[in-house]
Amino acid sequence: MLQSATMSACVSEANSTVSSGLHVALLRDSKQLPEMFIESDHNHRPSPDSRCLENPNFDIPVVDISYLTTGDANQRAKAVAAAAKACQTWGFFQVQNHGIDQMLTKRCEVEAHRLFQLPLHVKERCHRAPGTSFGYGANTWINQKVMHWAESFHMQLNPTSNILEMATKLFPDESSSHLFSSTVEEYMKSVENLATQVLELLTEGLGLERNCFSQYLQRERMTSMRFNFYPPCPEPSLAIGLRAHTDPHLLTILHQDSVPGLQVQMGDKWVTVKPRLDCFVVNIGDLFQILSNTRYKSVLHRAFVNSESQRLSLACFLNPPLHATVVAPPELITPECPQVYRPFTWLEYLKNAYLYHPTAGNERHERFYLKSMVDVPAVAPSSVH
Repeated sequence: MLQSATMSACVSEANSTVSSGLHVALLRDSKQLPEMFIESDHNHRPSPDSRCLENPNFDIPVVDISYLTTGDANQRAKAVAAAAKACQTWGFFQVQNHGIDQMLTKRCEVEAHRLFQLPLHVKERCHRAPGTSFGYGANTWINQKVMHWAESFHMQLNPTSNILEMATKLFPDESSSHLFSSTVEEYMKSVENLATQVLELLTEGLGLERNCFSQYLQRERMTSMRFNFYPPCPEPSLAIGLRAHTDPHLLTILHQDSVPGLQVQMGDKWVTVKPRLDCFVVNIGDLFQILSNTRYKSVLHRAFVNSESQRLSLACFLNPPLHATVVAPPELITPECPQVYRPFTWLEYLKNAYLYHPTAGNERHERFYLKSMVDVPAVAPSSVH
């Protein structure tokens, strides 16, 4: 698979070691965090802030998209304005009245838990080996010394689904593997449809025709999903659920369960996104920031863990075909807002996305500026997202 080959030099070999280390720590019911998971840099340690959960001013916007079912033009106009404002200021928002059945989401959650509850040697049948993008493993950064307290499982729906193939490895019983694959594919198709509707909404928010970016949703589009599982942690104040990062994608549509854990950077603060089971979290990826000529923001976000409750999230990523050219449309290039980025393909950006990670700024973006605006170091800390 081309995407797998693209990242062959970029995927960390730590997946198996990290997953095994986490598994052993859980089996031993350790009261002390293993050293490989301890973050010594206080600036990188995410932690919950009760103010974020109690103060309505510390919350990302919620946008009502009920116009999808009612067809009400006034509701759509309000949603366009609200979503555009959220993407200009936060880079994140939640959508409610989105039309996806909560029971379908719950069924997908059940399948995710069923997967993570499997013995390690069974999950390793789908080990995310070096040179591959999909399967079971840990979200690791190249040269990363501190490991995340999490497991993950990454699958692809488009352009070619690998879900049934992996389900068969995990669940040899045909009915069991079919239940997993059919549920996950049904969920991903529903979320992909929602992502398409949200993309049109946000495109209108830029003052463009809603189908302006439709070429990025053609047959060879790339749609994938990652299950993220965060077990209870013996010393959460020392651990990282997921290090601060931006998404290299076009759009991310996230479902999180009722346990808080996602944080978004807003200025010099980290804001905890309140879990809402009736909503999906939408965030702008790097590609959409570039397509919008920086009007929309791809912002840093991270995950923290706790000592009492496990946490699950389902993250769906919408991307264009590998060879699609990414460039801001001429309507968004003005004397007041000149073109910031040069044209490039998603394949070209994808190669860089997995080599450079924006833990200290938009390092990936800088490599695609139309003109060199800063001195960019030749080597930067990297990650596998």
